[in-house]
Amino acid sequence: MASFRREISSDVIIHNEKEVYEGYTLFAPMFSNIAWLIDMEGNVCHFWEMKYPPGVHGKLLQNGNLMWLEKGPKSIQEMNGSASALVEVDWEGNEVWRYDDPMLHHDFVCLENGDILLLRFSDIPENICKNIKGGVKGIVLKSKKTGNEIREINRKKEVLWEWNSWEHFDTEKEIECPLGNRYTWGYVNSIDAFENGDPILSLRRLNKVIRISKKTGKIIWDWGAKNHLGHQHDVSVLPDQNITIFDNGLHRKQLGPEDPGEISGFNASRVLEVDISTGEIIWEYIDPEHLFFTSFCGSAQRLPNNNTMICESKKGIIFELTYDKEIVWKYKSPFISQKPNIWGWTESRMIFQAHRYGLDFSGFKGRDLDPDKFEWVIRRKSKETLDEEDSIGKRLAMAGY
Repeated sequence: MASFRREISSDVIIHNEKEVYEGYTLFAPMFSNIAWLIDMEGNVCHFWEMKYPPGVHGKLLQNGNLMWLEKGPKSIQEMNGSASALVEVDWEGNEVWRYDDPMLHHDFVCLENGDILLLRFSDIPENICKNIKGGVKGIVLKSKKTGNEIREINRKKEVLWEWNSWEHFDTEKEIECPLGNRYTWGYVNSIDAFENGDPILSLRRLNKVIRISKKTGKIIWDWGAKNHLGHQHDVSVLPDQNITIFDNGLHRKQLGPEDPGEISGFNASRVLEVDISTGEIIWEYIDPEHLFFTSFCGSAQRLPNNNTMICESKKGIIFELTYDKEIVWKYKSPFISQKPNIWGWTESRMIFQAHRYGLDFSGFKGRDLDPDKFEWVIRRKSKETLDEEDSIGKRLAMAGY
């Protein structure tokens, strides 16, 4: 079993039974290797223990299988969101299909015809690399493997279509955020597809989303740079072909008429619905007290009852609100994993994205979703663990903490 700590608490903070979209929520803590499926009361109804952590999430297929981006040892470890394979496992966790590729990262789309859109890192020619503008002075591209590619494959693993960002970007127009690094150009962190097959991408460090013509490969829609996005994540296509965007708010330019070109010192996340035909923001959620904020990751899923489920990634919080912006369900993940950082290790409850599946989801048919089949066991800590914690506490006290 993977190593994590479970907080003893009431995980579901708000639950308005009359207003929620009933179903089951799938999420995967980023520094663990388990995907959890919970009910509306926060009870674990199923889980998948994978061989490696997510790179950086998984989704359920219509047959109930889990499709998982796997961050194995062959992934580009120093690149955020990197993965080394796309793996499908059945309800019991048995592997039934895999696609190995150490250049995979962040996201994928399973199309209705069975084909799959993948995000990949790609090589940028040196003559283009040297002309890329923006970013923090002195921080250069780590390697040539810093472009972004879309690859469409079928279940036979045949490549059906490819698109490379550097072939369509202009170094005079696609300029990196001045406060960001230059390890990638554009930094794609999310992909979805329109009904006609056109992909749409979120370009985090360019603060915009783009629509690509599947037929010509040209960028036919470019939105966000003038609308003050702040390193957004998770662009999703709605049934009416509008889109939602999770706008993190980091390094956002000033909102409002004053100094619109200046980067704001005010950070707050928001979720937007944008009319694809006009570019107009037709719905927006931002917490009135500005408490809703995650500087990276995050997701927004428009549910069939017109509610929106939001994942506030860094805090490990998932909540659902109505179109009138009333929060009707709120859950705080109790699963706490060990995360490496510049000081060594720390604890994290981070979640990249969360996905809600309704009670009538075809993948649940005939499945045992009774939470009573699981139990949480409290064990006394070993003497070695207690001694180690006591030693760490003494060292922190000596350092003045």
